[in-house]
Amino acid sequence: MELLGRDADQVRIRAQHALAVSAKEVVRVAAQRLVRDLLPKRADAAPTFDLDLSGARTNRLDLSGRVVGRLLMQRAQLLHRTDFSGTEFRGRVHFTAAEPRGPLTFAGAVFRERAGFDGMRSADEVNFARAEFRRGATFDDAEFAGATALRQ
Repeated sequence: MELLGRDADQVRIRAQHALAVSAKEVVRVAAQRLVRDLLPKRADAAPTFDLDLSGARTNRLDLSGRVVGRLLMQRAQLLHRTDFSGTEFRGRVHFTAAEPRGPLTFAGAVFRERAGFDGMRSADEVNFARAEFRRGATFDDAEFAGATALRQ
């Protein structure tokens, strides 16, 4: 903020750019928190909401212990830790061609409908420990190069 008042144009322009980047990050984090807070917790009997985050680039997405209707994350880039542990998915789930670039956990998640992870590519940890796939799941052409937990 202090640099915005400097005489040199280059300094003011760089300060404006830094402020814009900071504001964008604050808005992104606020939006993720709003989505998380909108989704009911598993113990709640509230209605479910569908999420379409296809093609999105997300940082540190945490929807653990929430209820989600249908979830589309096709071709999404998950840039840091993504946590769906204990999440109940009541609709179909599609992670087709998603790219987790940080740890991804579905530990204890419940998938009531079919889940698709076809073409997903992950070099980091993927955790499905104790996850329930009630209508099955597909992993065609998926690649998990990091540690992968699939135990019940």
